[in-house]
Amino acid sequence: MKQFYLAIFALFLLVTAATAQDKETYQPGYAILKDGKRLSGLISYFASAPWYNQRFIYVKDSAAVAAKPDGNVPSKKYTADDLKFYQVGDRVYTKVHYVDYDNLQLKSLGSNDHMLETFASGRINVYRFYTYPKDVYFSFGSADEVNDRIKKDKNNLLENWKMLTEKDANGKLNDAYDYDLQKYFQDTPEVLQKFRDGAYGNEPVSTKKGLAARMISMARQKTFNHINWESLVAAFKDYNRVNAAAGTK
Repeated sequence: MKQFYLAIFALFLLVTAATAQDKETYQPGYAILKDGKRLSGLISYFASAPWYNQRFIYVKDSAAVAAKPDGNVPSKKYTADDLKFYQVGDRVYTKVHYVDYDNLQLKSLGSNDHMLETFASGRINVYRFYTYPKDVYFSFGSADEVNDRIKKDKNNLLENWKMLTEKDANGKLNDAYDYDLQKYFQDTPEVLQKFRDGAYGNEPVSTKKGLAARMISMARQKTFNHINWESLVAAFKDYNRVNAAAGTK
């Protein structure tokens, strides 16, 4: 029992230390609150723990920053419940309601509204979603073993984020890495053909009907999904461009 409490105490220290290292930086930006009010100034950004960006931001008011250009001014915290939209540097975040059924935790029992980095907007909206770290860790191992576990879990979260997509504002969010994107593009033949050919830099899609061919295609998709995410975004943006142009005719 003593070893158990020592392990929990060591875990507490490790998690506290890890949290302290995940410090925010500030970049110029602005936020739109849920009541429509606009705030401009310096906005926080967590590079090493991007899931924090989905939950809250800190804002240093532009007037205060102008009075003290060194940026040494107090900040105010705004949560996802307070926000509708924000931009920090060249990154854009939009409020999205999403329940991560693959990773339900205590925090998921509260608000399932997240501020998600937005890659594309139009007929197809595309977002990046990071799964949140575990609420609770249990381990009977040494402090070093627990630390290694936390690091591995964090790296896994950083690498295996979801690309959530929604078509025609239907409220249905799919993970692009686990969805047949040809269904999205079938109403726009030129984009569909380019996607099948790998013209966006994506893995070409096999049109063969055999089971072996389908299994190989799925395996390739799983292998390359997070490597070629920018090519998928390029396809979504092209789809939105083509359909926006068609809508103006």
